[in-house]
Amino acid sequence: MKIAVIGAGIAGLSAAYCLARRHDVVVYEADRRPGGHTNTVDVRTADGVLAIDTGFIVCNPINYPNFYPLLDELGVARQDTDMSLGVSVSGGRVEWAGDENLLKVFAQPSLLASPTHWRMLSAITRFNAQIKALLAADALPDITLGEFLERERYPMSLRVRYVAAMAGPIWSTSTAGVMDFPLPAFARFFDSHGLLNVYERPQWQTVVGGSCRYVEALLLAYGGALRLSTPVEAVSRDDRGVSVHAGGTREHFDAVVCAVHSDQALRLLQDADDDERGVLGDVPYARNSAYLHSDTTLMPRRRWAWSSWNALLADDALSDAPIGVSYWMNQLQRLPAGSAPYIVSLNPPRTPLPGTVHYETDYWHPQYLPKTIRAQQQLPQIQGRRGIWWAGAWTGYGFHEDGLKSGLRAVAGLDRECLPQWATL
Repeated sequence: MKIAVIGAGIAGLSAAYCLARRHDVVVYEADRRPGGHTNTVDVRTADGVLAIDTGFIVCNPINYPNFYPLLDELGVARQDTDMSLGVSVSGGRVEWAGDENLLKVFAQPSLLASPTHWRMLSAITRFNAQIKALLAADALPDITLGEFLERERYPMSLRVRYVAAMAGPIWSTSTAGVMDFPLPAFARFFDSHGLLNVYERPQWQTVVGGSCRYVEALLLAYGGALRLSTPVEAVSRDDRGVSVHAGGTREHFDAVVCAVHSDQALRLLQDADDDERGVLGDVPYARNSAYLHSDTTLMPRRRWAWSSWNALLADDALSDAPIGVSYWMNQLQRLPAGSAPYIVSLNPPRTPLPGTVHYETDYWHPQYLPKTIRAQQQLPQIQGRRGIWWAGAWTGYGFHEDGLKSGLRAVAGLDRECLPQWATL
């Protein structure tokens, strides 16, 4: 078959890599670079070039069961990293951190005398135990996370300084947005990622040399047509197959894997039916500003609270403002000792100081609402309809493994003989 893949992120590239074993594949990418959220930036220093990730950063073998064998197949090395969490409220008025060093829970010594902080710590234990018990009994109510926390009378300190501080950066949303997350999906994700445990969490890793290394290896192994800087303008279908309109030309294909954001996919599809509009239109996206910089004032004020990822909360209230998060890349990527501080901040409370910014961009992330979950449940009904397969991280929790799995599912729908032996669908 002649197959078009639209989008050169993890979903599209993995699908192209597999399908090219038996088919004629063409990949279209609107950007001038492949990789999507895999976006490694080279920073020149006096000692050489540092490759610093700004989008996809970490993975682990438990929650990435397809990504790890793909990396092994491509010969891409990983290294262990630390995934500690720091929290800074109101510009440092309250700061604490959570990792294996329990003393960091009191990175701000005055918290030893804070009833609010002690109530939060007690509530964390109760919350984790209660969610685990409900999961074990298959008794999670079909309500939002916020409704559950309100019903169970959890303190606001737990909701904002702990739950929202962890979940907000994960899904790039606001403190109020975290409360809208469906409880069952939230609970399953936190449990599978070990986030309901103080100990026994997965060992997280980064790609040695930056995550772009796996993209380079994947493209080399794919070896097929890749049309960069070629935005697709429209996709249409007829009795002969699917036509892709790009660069002022129209090319016919037997099938298309549309591996872009759901809202982008809907705009491209000229002849969408009601089912397709319903699924693709019910996964909203939010823009998130990202900066790679060296402004340490966008980290917790107390150095003892610095962690791999640091939630920057405006106050102790729920709001619609995005949660700022600063990733300490020196620790996450094990940059050479003595390197200047390198920080990736998403939605910071202010822009980094002049002269400290090395790179800036925007990322768009799916937002997880009850209608999003319903759309995902209905997705199989439109897969393969009139020659189009849908893929992207939006089909799952929004992470790299979700994108890869969606690409593999598209491959399975088109030609199962192209699936690698390690594929887990």
